[in-house]
Amino acid sequence: MAQPLLFLLVAAAAAAAAAVALPAAVAQNMTDAEALMQLKKSFTNSSSLSSWLITSKDGDKSPCASESHEWHGVVCTRGTLTGLRLNGLRLGGTIDVDALVSFRRLRSVSFASNNFSGPLPAIDRLTALKSMYFSDNQFTGALPEDFFGKLNHLKKLWLDGNELSGTIPASIAQATSLLELHLERNAFTGELPPLPPPALKVFDISGNDLDGVVPEAFRKFDAGKFGSNQYLCYVPTSDRPCKREQTEASSSKRVAMVFALLFVSTVVVALALRLCSNQRSRVRDFDSVHRGGGGDMEGLDERPPVYMVKQASTTQKRSTSWLGRRTGSSLGGHRRAASAAKADELGSGAAGDLVMINNCKGVFGLTDLMKAAAEVIGSGGLGSAYKAVMSNGVAVVVKRARDMNRATKDAFEVEMKRLGGMRHANLLPPLAYHYRKDEKLLVYEYIPKGSLLYVLHGDRGMDYAALDWPMRLKVAVGVARGTAFLHAALAGHEVPHGNLKSANILLAPDFEPLLVDFGFSGLINHMQSPHSMIAHRAPECVAGHLVSAKADVYCFGIVLLELLTGKFPSQYLHNAKGGTDLVMWATSAIADGYERDLFDPAIMTAWKFALPDMTRLMHVAVDCVELDVDKRPDMKEAAARVEEVVATAMATVRERQQAAGDRPGDAGGTSRSSHAQYVRDGSMQRITSVGERSSRRGSNDYSYGIS
Repeated sequence: MAQPLLFLLVAAAAAAAAAVALPAAVAQNMTDAEALMQLKKSFTNSSSLSSWLITSKDGDKSPCASESHEWHGVVCTRGTLTGLRLNGLRLGGTIDVDALVSFRRLRSVSFASNNFSGPLPAIDRLTALKSMYFSDNQFTGALPEDFFGKLNHLKKLWLDGNELSGTIPASIAQATSLLELHLERNAFTGELPPLPPPALKVFDISGNDLDGVVPEAFRKFDAGKFGSNQYLCYVPTSDRPCKREQTEASSSKRVAMVFALLFVSTVVVALALRLCSNQRSRVRDFDSVHRGGGGDMEGLDERPPVYMVKQASTTQKRSTSWLGRRTGSSLGGHRRAASAAKADELGSGAAGDLVMINNCKGVFGLTDLMKAAAEVIGSGGLGSAYKAVMSNGVAVVVKRARDMNRATKDAFEVEMKRLGGMRHANLLPPLAYHYRKDEKLLVYEYIPKGSLLYVLHGDRGMDYAALDWPMRLKVAVGVARGTAFLHAALAGHEVPHGNLKSANILLAPDFEPLLVDFGFSGLINHMQSPHSMIAHRAPECVAGHLVSAKADVYCFGIVLLELLTGKFPSQYLHNAKGGTDLVMWATSAIADGYERDLFDPAIMTAWKFALPDMTRLMHVAVDCVELDVDKRPDMKEAAARVEEVVATAMATVRERQQAAGDRPGDAGGTSRSSHAQYVRDGSMQRITSVGERSSRRGSNDYSYGIS
């Protein structure tokens, strides 16, 4: 009897081992296309991977074969699948590691900025990988103690922006090739391991819950990389604890507490059972009423920021005062009198009337603005903005600025007059201001086409179709010139622009970029409004260093990346999921030699010959977002490099146009037609009415940039 039993046990163990080994064996025998399809099945919300399919035309072809159709995010090198770039696609579900193991030449994966959750997949099985990016998801749980032991080839590991917990494994020291390790913005606890990886050059553990003293071997990294850990001491001091106080109750107190909890629990359960019987019928009635509406949440969707959406005008359009008062035709005389009275009240007070500092649109007063019909066009870090059309037909934008109280009234007036007097082809200085202690009004010329942010990421109509490669070069060099001018004219400012982003780059009718909201760094109280200025989100400022002119250079690099990739930068969002971490994406792609995957398909499709120039401009952008401030170029150097790239690129465009027989002065030609066709085709999922609405943009446009 013993022998059959032993035989059964051995057979069961063998069957279990075979069952475990089966997925790996199957994975090894899968083709690359089959493995990609298996990986896709493990995702939820995978509509962005609609190009991942095996067609009858493809047959058994590899996704990297020259005749194969394009598989989104698949990186090929000399006909072999070597990378997956799946960041920012809102993917969820799980990551099938068995499918990844089947790619024998896979060297880099990026699943950053998605919606993956639960325990981190067993990525330590991917022993041949050199780069892994899992930033900004919702992974939870602890890393296994031997996690780093098998990752001898790994050079870059980004796990930041998740919810990982537990201690950092001591096996970290066994990752002998690791150069970059990002663990910031998680929930790691305990002390740091005694030794870092021997080759580690970049390390960040800020924003966790560590304690103890930073080991000597880790102190080669900047102290800011260990910040926002309440009980972690870079260097021990007498006034700061490096350990949590652990109060341990006596055994008698513990026993008493347990009995007390048991007694309370018994009473609560008894009461709950009694109430349950009385309330059961009422619960049933409530449930029967609301069960039919259980799908209320199903229609909700994630919407882009308000400044990226063009609000539709209505047939019964209301006219709104920029102070929030609605005016109507039936009471027009009364409303106008009330507005005038309000203006007189403000003008006669200590605040004073509207102060003109730039009369290029004529002279007007606070009364004219109070009488004007207005429309809310958005709000941002500095406050709300309104479009106001005065009785003479002049349209302006009025911004109600909060927290602009860092300077005295006299210093504020001097600075505003200085900004209003600036003249440059790529600047839009303020026209006027109104000073009040608690709030300031800033008045600007209204620019109908709106901001670069809206044209790139909004309805993508005719203006987006016109934003081809030459036009993006024009915008890039215009922004560079305007910012370089500010750095020369406002050299004494801590950060000359301070709020450089695509929302603050307006586009003239000929797409000439106009910078707005510059020069405010000395006027804004950053303690009250720490996130109102984008320059303060530069990495050195986040690490606790003072803001400087180099922060503007970092922001300029983000704008260049935005122009080249067509992606919305996550750097514009504060404490919010969404967008694409353009800095991480671009630096990792260039380091791994995959620059081609970075560029916006809308320009790559039509301007493939310009790839070398695109790559050169991309390298300028990446240098501008260099984490090390000392290695980052100043604005003068950055602008000169952009000028050089743009000059070469435009010469190449003209040569191609002449070779193709285009007219010498024609900025369009075959490539522009191809670009417009790409925007119109079905893969962009646009409708004709969107483009028509965009082409009619005028007084009803809501796309003005908001700080």
